[in-house]
Amino acid sequence: MSKRTAKMRLVSIYNCRSGMILGKAVYHENGKMLISNGMELTDRFINRLNEQGVTHLYILDPLTDDIVIDETIPFELRTRTIQMIQTLFKNIHEVKGKRKLSDLIRISDFQKSIQNIISLLQSNKRVVDLLTHIHVKDNYLFSHSFNVMIYTSALAVEKGLPSEKIYEIAVGCLLHDIGKLLLPEEILHKPGRLTNEEFAQIKEHTNIGFELLRKEWDIPLLAAHCAFQHHEKWDGTGYPRGLKGEEIHPYARIMAVGDVFDALTTHRVYRRAMLPHEAMELIFSETNLHFEQGIVELFRKKIAIYPIGVTVKLSTGETGVVVAYNQHCIDRPIIRIFKGESGEDLKSLKEIDLSKELSVMIVECDAIL
Repeated sequence: MSKRTAKMRLVSIYNCRSGMILGKAVYHENGKMLISNGMELTDRFINRLNEQGVTHLYILDPLTDDIVIDETIPFELRTRTIQMIQTLFKNIHEVKGKRKLSDLIRISDFQKSIQNIISLLQSNKRVVDLLTHIHVKDNYLFSHSFNVMIYTSALAVEKGLPSEKIYEIAVGCLLHDIGKLLLPEEILHKPGRLTNEEFAQIKEHTNIGFELLRKEWDIPLLAAHCAFQHHEKWDGTGYPRGLKGEEIHPYARIMAVGDVFDALTTHRVYRRAMLPHEAMELIFSETNLHFEQGIVELFRKKIAIYPIGVTVKLSTGETGVVVAYNQHCIDRPIIRIFKGESGEDLKSLKEIDLSKELSVMIVECDAIL
């Protein structure tokens, strides 16, 4: 599959309509194509994808026929890595954590995939945008673990950490929720609000994960501490130990932001997924409470909050589509305007660079046309 795809606009599943033409195929996480690009959408397809947690689709649109969308991680590498996570997690669940990880998966293959991803992030330090991956997921835990690894590893690269430390934190991210595999499924997958007793059980996954990982010779001990500390908070109100500020390991501080961001931007049975800019605002509101300020600021510089292809409305009243990032100022992208201030279709398109037009703001994202 080609790394680049063009001629498309990113549309919320809630704004998709029968008759639209799919611009980018939808895959299952196992790599199997579910709907090919070029297919005409029907209400049945749209409803089914919504039920399966798909939040956005790329739709063919002549307004954006020259837009090129880069995938942060190549399709094949993502699929292969998630399949390994899935195999490992299912095996751990079946044996109830009573066997070594090296007995359940080829650790060398696991290490190779992680190192390939790290090399990719180091060689191309572009903005991270995971909305380019349109997949139907078997299990939230698999894709969440992968996404947290990408977000966190990208921040570790941006911070200039050496490769061996990035590897440690990447392994820790992939396995940070491993303790959940030994929790009762009826609690783990409960769609409603948890009772205090059930939440107390959920919180035990940090201790369980740490105990599982610290005994593994092939897993860095600091990766085990990622599982142990990823729910600690900067102000000391987290768990399991209520660590505060710099008492929390730097890996866990970096990882906490990616963990929450991915959770907020993923569809769950009990709530609708937030758009990246909405999740970022919530994370900013938790600066120096849940998160370390410097990490939040770095995250905002690295993560695309207005994905290429998404429709936006500006403070001028005009409507357009994001066509490019400004690497030096990613929250001020380049917009192609196709509707004027009164909502009229423009005879000729124009583009505006928000990094230069500072008085113009994005006031609505994923705008309905």
